[in-house]
Amino acid sequence: AGKLAMELLNEKRLRMYAFFLTLREHEDGERIAFRMHHDGEIDVRATYCILTPCHLLGLLDKEEEKTHLLSPSIAHYIASCQTFEGGFGAEPFNEAHGGYTFCALAALRILGFVSIINVEMLRSWLVRRQMEFEGGFCGRTNKLVDGCYSFWQGGAVAVLDGWYNENNATGEKIGTANEEGLSFDEVMLQRYILLCAQDVNGGLRDKPSKPKDFYHSCYNLSGLSVAQHALSSSWPPTLSDASNDETSLNNLFGDSSYNILARSDPVLNIRADRVKYATKQF
Repeated sequence: AGKLAMELLNEKRLRMYAFFLTLREHEDGERIAFRMHHDGEIDVRATYCILTPCHLLGLLDKEEEKTHLLSPSIAHYIASCQTFEGGFGAEPFNEAHGGYTFCALAALRILGFVSIINVEMLRSWLVRRQMEFEGGFCGRTNKLVDGCYSFWQGGAVAVLDGWYNENNATGEKIGTANEEGLSFDEVMLQRYILLCAQDVNGGLRDKPSKPKDFYHSCYNLSGLSVAQHALSSSWPPTLSDASNDETSLNNLFGDSSYNILARSDPVLNIRADRVKYATKQF
C-alpha cells in the first residue's frame, strides 16, 4: 500500500502544485496569501496547508528559480498577521490565536523566514498561554485550558526553540544538558495530558467534564510527543536523525516504560520515521 500511495503521489504531485498556484492572492502588490479553496477564505492556514505537502513532495527546491511557493512575498503576508501581543491571527488585524500562530510559524520555518518576525514577542505570548495551575495551554488570552492546544501552542514553542538553537548568534541553546528543556514546562504539560485530558475509558478530551473525541485525541497526543521529544534533532531532519531515538528525551512525567510516544516532526506533525520515508521518495 505504501508503494502504491507513493506512485500515485508521484503521478499527481505536479498537478497538485499547479492547483496550489491557482489559490494565490496578491495583497497590496507586495504580499501573497492563499485561499483555502476557490472563492474560500484567505488566512495563514491555507499557506501552511499548501507548503507542508509541497515540502514533503519535494516541490520546494530552493535552487529552482521558478519555485513560486518560496517567494518572500508569502513570508511577508504571514508576518503581517503578527499582532501587538506577539501571536498570529488568521489574517492581518485579527486576534492572536494558537492554531493560527502554529500555522504561521511552521510556514515561516518551511520558507526559512522566521527571522523577519518579532521572535521575542512571539515567545513571550506563547509561553504565557501555559496555564500556571493546570499545566495545559489555552488558545487565546484570558481563555480556559484546552487539550488541543497542547500541540498548537506547545508545538509552536518547539518549532521556535528549534529555530533559535540553530540560528542564535550567541551560541546559547535551549534544551541542552545544562538547561531545563523547552521554553515551556514540558513536565506540567505531560501531566495535564495524561491525568486530565485522558479519559479513563480511552480517548482524550478538551478538559475534564468534556467528552472525548478524535480531534482532541489527535492533538493531545501530538502535544505529548512534542513535550517528550522536541529538540532532539535539527530541522529539516537528515535521514540519519529521523529515527525514533528514545535516548534523546526531554524531562518526563510518569512511567517511561509505557507512556513514551514515537517522535514526531514538530513542524509537520507527522511521525519522524514517516517523514524520512516520504522525503526519500522525492
